[in-house]
Amino acid sequence: MTNNVRFYNLLAHIKSGDDVHEENVALKNIWDHGGNIMLNLYFYRDKSSKVIDSAYIKDIINLNTEKLYTSCSVLLRDYNEFKLQQIPTGERPARKIPVNLELLEVLKDDIIILLYIAKCIDYFSEIKKRTILQYIEQHHPQPQSLSQNYIESCLKSLHPTTEEFYEAAENLSKKTPEEAEELMQAAVKICIGDGFMAYNEKIYLAELLQILREQGVEPDVGL
Repeated sequence: MTNNVRFYNLLAHIKSGDDVHEENVALKNIWDHGGNIMLNLYFYRDKSSKVIDSAYIKDIINLNTEKLYTSCSVLLRDYNEFKLQQIPTGERPARKIPVNLELLEVLKDDIIILLYIAKCIDYFSEIKKRTILQYIEQHHPQPQSLSQNYIESCLKSLHPTTEEFYEAAENLSKKTPEEAEELMQAAVKICIGDGFMAYNEKIYLAELLQILREQGVEPDVGL
């Protein structure tokens, strides 16, 4: 279970035209996108996930804390503060340093997707790292030009955002069905490699499958 469990049970009042409807949701992520606050919500009613602009949110009640949010900027602040509190002081991330992905640019979208899945539960195990390393070795056009230290440094330093994950996922339309299936198989291997599949891993796998299906691709990943 990830650190944002406090935000898994929310009651959201969402505006649609002149109507407002009530939904039981879980907050998967919330971020500021160019001055607009965006929310990635999981809807329990129809078991789907959607990214919603905060302009469509009338208010949200956190059913765990019973706090009412009429401003999503306050929800964003609380969410980020709570996540930060869960990290021991000595382990809190320093300022993000740009990572040189020049040699891996051809697989950039694949790496973002696999790393996001691998790190979405804050446990980047050796098994997950090896799975991504194997994927890079098998799919990079010139794997012999990549040093092990370079690849491992990139995988350790990169922490894809939710926005980057969805942008990379939309680019799956550029792949052949076979290439998309191989990527999905690697993502599934990452999720089950530790012997269990976490809640967030299930959700993001389901979203990848849904994006592929919308593009007419039905990958066989054994699920």
